Amino acid sequence: MKKAMGKWEQSLLLRQDSLVAKHIPETVLYSENSLDDLLNRYQAVYVKHDTTGQGRAILKIHKNDGGKFYVNGFTIQGTPVQKYVSGMNEIQQLLHPFLKLNRLSGLYIIQEKIQSITEDGLPFVIRVHTQKLNSNWLIGGMYAAISTGTETESGIVNSHRGAQVIPISDVLAQTRFSDNQENIVKKIEEIAIAAAKVIHSALPCRDYGMDFGVDQNGTPILFEVNTTPSIRSFAKIENKEIWRRIMEIRKLQSE
Repeated sequence: MKKAMGKWEQSLLLRQDSLVAKHIPETVLYSENSLDDLLNRYQAVYVKHDTTGQGRAILKIHKNDGGKFYVNGFTIQGTPVQKYVSGMNEIQQLLHPFLKLNRLSGLYIIQEKIQSITEDGLPFVIRVHTQKLNSNWLIGGMYAAISTGTETESGIVNSHRGAQVIPISDVLAQTRFSDNQENIVKKIEEIAIAAAKVIHSALPCRDYGMDFGVDQNGTPILFEVNTTPSIRSFAKIENKEIWRRIMEIRKLQSE
């Protein structure tokens, strides 16, 4: 039985659903030509390892007027990177640290960068936990993680990288579409359940964790689906109420 799914396979699957397809970033397999192409069309991109998590092996890259690349993020070992590089060779070295030993670190994808920020310029991400109970998909809960430290510039928001976990209403209240919170949350729920059904068709799980952003038009954007989601961050908000709800549903799933 299939145990895992990489970001690239996930992207191909999600594109097959007409609703979800409108709410995912442009995503391509990494190559030097693809990186060049996307940087000519977008202000910045994220290069992500196909299978790692917890904020490792994600680099935000943009090109300055002099043709140099500014790289900001974390290597596959989790080491912070923040520097200008002059060419693609140096980017290759960052992505594949054991290249000198003829060892590649696996596949990478490139995604367009979506601005998901508060009015104060702080990047945030919304985690949605979906659960299948009998034949119905439910939203177990949501929280927001907001960047407060050194990762603010990279836009890589992850609770493993120091992001602060807060209720979703608190983060949306800090955006310019705070008056439209209810509609945004409903749309996120709709997309999350559609995405859960698509991923479930290829990799059946009872729970999925999904990371969403909200672009500058107030449109929810699905960045990624996690097939083995942790729920510990839910215990940090709402007096553990959402965490308890997820646990209750998990008990019912096991009956």
